[in-house]
Amino acid sequence: MFSGLYSNASGFVDTTPFFDNWVPGPSDPLQSKVEALITFCYPDASLSVPGSQDMEGFEKVKSILTGENIKHLLEEYKNFHSHWPMIHMPTFNPINADHGLVLAMICVGAIYSDRLALKEVSWLMRLVKTSVYRSSHIYRLISEDSKEFLNIDSASSSLLEEVQALVLIQTLFIWHGSQMQRQKGRDEFWVLVQIARQLDLLHPISSGHGNFSVLHQAGPLEGTEVNTWTWTAWVEQEKRARTMYLIWLIDAAITIFFNVQPRFDAYEVKLPLPADDDAWEAKSQQDCASALGLRGEAAQVKNTTGSKRAKQIGMCEALHLLHHGADFPQRATNVYSKFILVHAIHVQIYNVQYQILSLNSQSSYGGFTSSGATTPQSTEGTRSNGNSGRGTPVEGVNNQYSQAHQKLRLTVSALEVWKRIWDADMQVQYSPSQQRVGFCRDGIHFYYLARIFLRSSRREDWAAQADYRCLQVFNLLKQIRTHVATDSAQKGLDMGSVTSVDDSYGIADLTLNMKHLFTPVNRATHQN
Repeated sequence: MFSGLYSNASGFVDTTPFFDNWVPGPSDPLQSKVEALITFCYPDASLSVPGSQDMEGFEKVKSILTGENIKHLLEEYKNFHSHWPMIHMPTFNPINADHGLVLAMICVGAIYSDRLALKEVSWLMRLVKTSVYRSSHIYRLISEDSKEFLNIDSASSSLLEEVQALVLIQTLFIWHGSQMQRQKGRDEFWVLVQIARQLDLLHPISSGHGNFSVLHQAGPLEGTEVNTWTWTAWVEQEKRARTMYLIWLIDAAITIFFNVQPRFDAYEVKLPLPADDDAWEAKSQQDCASALGLRGEAAQVKNTTGSKRAKQIGMCEALHLLHHGADFPQRATNVYSKFILVHAIHVQIYNVQYQILSLNSQSSYGGFTSSGATTPQSTEGTRSNGNSGRGTPVEGVNNQYSQAHQKLRLTVSALEVWKRIWDADMQVQYSPSQQRVGFCRDGIHFYYLARIFLRSSRREDWAAQADYRCLQVFNLLKQIRTHVATDSAQKGLDMGSVTSVDDSYGIADLTLNMKHLFTPVNRATHQN
């Protein structure tokens, strides 16, 4: 049941049926799930008046959520999963999974399917969003600022699936649909941020909880940790970490593409960076242990694209190495981790550029004008004018300028260290014949975007209205894609997934189609 090929990031072909994790009984579990999902959307359908809007919606959702359609749409979801691997596919069971999460996955799959028109997808998005928000206990507590005490079990899989449903809905409403939907998505994002904090997703599960994972703790690997490692606990913690990183990346993307101040500080995230693809996609405990290197170097031979570390480097530790010019070890991070780190640099660029422009707006003193360049190379001359006879800022403002430009210099340096480790690792992690599938494995485009942002000092850029800034950034990425494609071809490297983004996305039409951003995976050739 529900068979089909699926290309994952490591280059394997997954022929495992999506519904392979349930055991048939006297009744059909899929049909029971269908009925449960319909009831989830319309809990009071029996009270609806025939011919009413509610009854029409009820009949419409029944026509969409058939067993065959659910199988098809969840299979289509795997296109999105190739870009953002948050769900652990080897253990995911749609029959037992949270209804809201399954419906959110169906919505995402519908974007890639030819069975639903765009208007039907938009209607389904609104319905699922309303249903998930209504049923999610944690969402209601945060959005309504309830004083109710929530006894949170940080190891709860069902609670995490609630959060994952909210993450997918947030993603949908930012990258698919109208300007109004995008605005609503940005306006409501604060709730997801507060949920992440409330559930302490920024830290690993602490010892004492059932799903405590020894390989997600800081410090060098010890022999005793290898002996106590379990796949179940590792998977649960890795799911939490990947969910948190996707929330964090949404925050960074809102900053980059819409000029919205970030809600997270990168140094708040006390998690190890995501595990290697080969370990995450492993279908058994033995395969996962081998990919992690727990069964010796010889058993790890299939893990060619990762860091080959049993314990991934922590995000804070990685940022410290980038910003302090330390020797960043080769192959210390995988490509997903590099994508996260370059986005952390982007957030820092926004913060420091915004700070400098804010200081400029408060001061009309010589050498610190809003039209002046803000890159470190061009600020050396202006800083030397700080005590000239043309009038100087007060000491406090002068100190703030000095600190801001010091941060900018460190950020420039960190970005170049990032580029060095990207170039070095691509030579050993990806051979010319290996394809780098997935948006989250394509950080190089954001390196060039960061360089442009470092040179940009115009107030109209950093204070631009959200949709105009979105158009501007996608125009820049369009130019960068051409450069990266040419450079990659010359070096014999795969061009990645960002290169396949539709040229019109975010530029030609303000109503967005996410399928043109996170493009479908060609399962026959393993390409986007």
